[in-house]
Amino acid sequence: MNQDTARYLFEGISSDVVRYLIERDGMDLAEAISTFHNSETFAKLEDFETGLYIESPAYVYDLLRSELKNGRLIQ
Repeated sequence: MNQDTARYLFEGISSDVVRYLIERDGMDLAEAISTFHNSETFAKLEDFETGLYIESPAYVYDLLRSELKNGRLIQ
């Protein structure tokens, strides 16, 4: 997969995860963006070598929820 496709998938997942945080967790936009962008989950998603960008947004959101609950990313 080329970098442009990976970036496109990354951006789509990121926007969906932020939307989930707003809709499911009652966060406002700034809080949702900050929470996601400052997470280990986001760092893993941004590192294309992990392959996380090919997973579904729901899967990435579940990883983030687990990280927030446990204080760290557990896979």
